[in-house]
Amino acid sequence: MVRRTLAERFADLDTPDERTDEEEIWGVVRAVLNIARVVVFLSIILVSEMLEEYFFNGLSVAIWSLIIGIPLFFAISVSILLGDSWFPKTEDEDTAVLRPIRRRD
Repeated sequence: MVRRTLAERFADLDTPDERTDEEEIWGVVRAVLNIARVVVFLSIILVSEMLEEYFFNGLSVAIWSLIIGIPLFFAISVSILLGDSWFPKTEDEDTAVLRPIRRRD
Protein backbone atom coordinates (compact mmCIF):
# COMPACT_ATOMS: atom_id res chain seq x y z
CA MET A 1 0.00 0.00 0.00
CA VAL A 2 1.60 3.23 -1.17
CA ARG A 3 0.95 6.45 0.66
CA ARG A 4 -0.30 9.40 -1.30
CA THR A 5 1.95 12.38 -1.69
CA LEU A 6 1.19 15.79 -0.28
CA ALA A 7 0.70 17.18 -3.79
CA GLU A 8 -1.97 14.55 -4.51
CA ARG A 9 -3.76 15.44 -1.29
CA PHE A 10 -3.76 19.14 -2.20
CA ALA A 11 -5.00 18.27 -5.69
CA ASP A 12 -7.91 16.38 -4.11
CA LEU A 13 -8.90 19.55 -2.27
CA ASP A 14 -9.53 21.23 -5.62
CA THR A 15 -12.07 18.62 -6.69
CA PRO A 16 -15.67 19.69 -6.08
CA ASP A 17 -17.58 18.19 -3.20
CA GLU A 18 -20.57 16.11 -4.23
CA ARG A 19 -22.68 17.06 -1.22
CA THR A 20 -25.84 19.13 -1.55
CA ASP A 21 -26.37 22.43 0.24
CA GLU A 22 -28.66 20.77 2.77
CA GLU A 23 -26.00 18.19 3.62
CA GLU A 24 -23.36 20.88 4.05
CA ILE A 25 -25.65 22.92 6.31
CA TRP A 26 -26.47 19.82 8.34
CA GLY A 27 -22.73 19.13 8.69
CA VAL A 28 -22.20 22.57 10.23
CA VAL A 29 -25.28 22.31 12.46
CA ARG A 30 -24.23 18.83 13.56
CA ALA A 31 -20.77 20.10 14.53
CA VAL A 32 -22.30 22.94 16.56
CA LEU A 33 -24.68 20.51 18.29
CA ASN A 34 -21.81 18.18 19.15
CA ILE A 35 -19.82 21.05 20.64
CA ALA A 36 -22.90 22.22 22.55
CA ARG A 37 -23.42 18.70 23.89
CA VAL A 38 -19.86 18.60 25.23
CA VAL A 39 -20.26 22.07 26.76
CA VAL A 40 -23.52 21.03 28.44
CA PHE A 41 -21.91 17.88 29.81
CA LEU A 42 -18.90 19.74 31.20
CA SER A 43 -21.04 22.54 32.63
CA ILE A 44 -23.25 20.00 34.43
CA ILE A 45 -20.17 18.57 36.11
CA LEU A 46 -18.63 21.96 36.94
CA VAL A 47 -21.82 23.49 38.31
CA SER A 48 -22.60 20.36 40.32
CA GLU A 49 -19.17 20.39 41.94
CA MET A 50 -18.70 24.12 42.42
CA LEU A 51 -22.14 25.30 43.53
CA GLU A 52 -23.30 22.67 46.00
CA GLU A 53 -23.68 25.12 48.89
CA TYR A 54 -25.92 27.63 47.07
CA PHE A 55 -29.69 27.16 47.03
CA PHE A 56 -32.39 28.32 44.62
CA ASN A 57 -36.11 27.69 45.29
CA GLY A 58 -35.32 25.22 48.04
CA LEU A 59 -32.97 23.05 45.99
CA SER A 60 -29.22 23.16 45.62
CA VAL A 61 -27.90 24.72 42.42
CA ALA A 62 -26.10 21.42 41.82
CA ILE A 63 -29.47 19.63 41.72
CA TRP A 64 -30.85 22.32 39.39
CA SER A 65 -27.94 21.77 37.03
CA LEU A 66 -28.82 18.08 36.89
CA ILE A 67 -32.55 18.78 36.48
CA ILE A 68 -31.91 21.12 33.55
CA GLY A 69 -28.70 19.66 32.11
CA ILE A 70 -29.56 15.98 31.72
CA PRO A 71 -32.75 16.52 29.68
CA LEU A 72 -30.93 19.18 27.64
CA PHE A 73 -28.11 16.70 26.92
CA PHE A 74 -30.61 14.06 25.80
CA ALA A 75 -32.55 16.58 23.69
CA ILE A 76 -29.38 17.60 21.86
CA SER A 77 -28.45 13.93 21.36
CA VAL A 78 -31.89 13.09 19.97
CA SER A 79 -31.76 16.07 17.61
CA ILE A 80 -28.41 14.83 16.29
CA LEU A 81 -29.85 11.34 15.76
CA LEU A 82 -32.94 12.70 14.00
CA GLY A 83 -30.85 14.94 11.78
CA ASP A 84 -28.63 12.02 10.84
CA SER A 85 -31.69 10.00 9.86
CA TRP A 86 -33.03 12.88 7.72
CA PHE A 87 -29.70 13.38 5.96
CA PRO A 88 -28.18 9.93 5.50
CA LYS A 89 -24.63 9.71 4.27
CA THR A 90 -24.51 9.16 0.56
CA GLU A 91 -22.67 6.06 -0.47
CA ASP A 92 -21.44 5.10 -3.88
CA GLU A 93 -24.05 3.02 -5.61
CA ASP A 94 -23.02 -0.35 -6.92
CA THR A 95 -23.90 -0.49 -10.56
CA ALA A 96 -24.58 -3.70 -12.37
CA VAL A 97 -25.03 -4.38 -16.04
CA LEU A 98 -28.63 -5.30 -16.75
CA ARG A 99 -27.82 -7.57 -19.67
CA PRO A 100 -24.22 -8.74 -19.45
CA ILE A 101 -22.40 -9.82 -22.58
CA ARG A 102 -22.31 -13.58 -22.73
CA ARG A 103 -19.88 -15.71 -24.61
CA ARG A 104 -21.19 -17.10 -27.84
CA ASP A 105 -20.84 -20.83 -28.29
